[in-house]
Amino acid sequence: MKKFIYFLMTAAFTGMFSISYGAIKITPTILELDTTGVKGNYLTSSFSVQGGENETIRFKVYPEYFKISQAGTMDILEQTEAQDSLIKNARFVPNEFTLQNGNIQKVRLTIADVNSLPDGESRMVLFLEDVAAKELFLPSGSKNVQTKLIVKTRVGIPVYVDKGHFVKCAKIEQFDIQQSDKDINLALKILSEGNSKVRCSGKAQIIRNKKLIGEYPIKNTVAGAKSFLITNEQIPLNDIKENGDYTLRLILNYNDEKGRLKNIIKENKFSINREEGVNVI
Repeated sequence: MKKFIYFLMTAAFTGMFSISYGAIKITPTILELDTTGVKGNYLTSSFSVQGGENETIRFKVYPEYFKISQAGTMDILEQTEAQDSLIKNARFVPNEFTLQNGNIQKVRLTIADVNSLPDGESRMVLFLEDVAAKELFLPSGSKNVQTKLIVKTRVGIPVYVDKGHFVKCAKIEQFDIQQSDKDINLALKILSEGNSKVRCSGKAQIIRNKKLIGEYPIKNTVAGAKSFLITNEQIPLNDIKENGDYTLRLILNYNDEKGRLKNIIKENKFSINREEGVNVI
């Protein structure tokens, strides 16, 4: 008699672009709304879900509240009465549907009674979860044990609403360089001072004697409203050919509440000695 080992796999996706898991595609994968110019007491939006051409899958839709963690990830908080939760205002149709033969299903969202929301950002995530779990049998290396993998797909679409007087403002509170043999680790603490999240991107430059030695992109990050973000970046040193003193310049970009591009520039100095390694000045 064979024994079965069961696993439950839940996949949750969030991001800025279209994604696919297997043959499932969501467009867009994030909804960002604001009440500027809204005449009624509600907001509307939608997203599309598409399955594979030869696949049938049934989804249920449900909301949950979340906060953005200090690592820029989504922290789900169940059964919360937070004032900045959109769950009590959210109406969406359909709340359950079946995808067949590559057809597209549009899910329509209404945020009702927006006047009751606090100024600043409110949020939730709409999860699409398949109703029927899939079973996969995997080899275990033993004749008496068979591994059964139970896979449930859960796709998360974050929803943000900015209302009234909302502010997006960021600054670099900490900018440290940590030594390594082949690269330098850029440790950042980004402070979000406003009442709405800030999406940050940018680049790091290595400069010597006013000459650009190398330029490297900084990964896109999100700092939650009235919170901060801790992030690390590896900056390679392969473009540096000579010993000496260098400047690491960080140029961080974000858009404020009016959509204007803002730049934050910070610099730190370090020295290179191929025999001794990297020295922070």
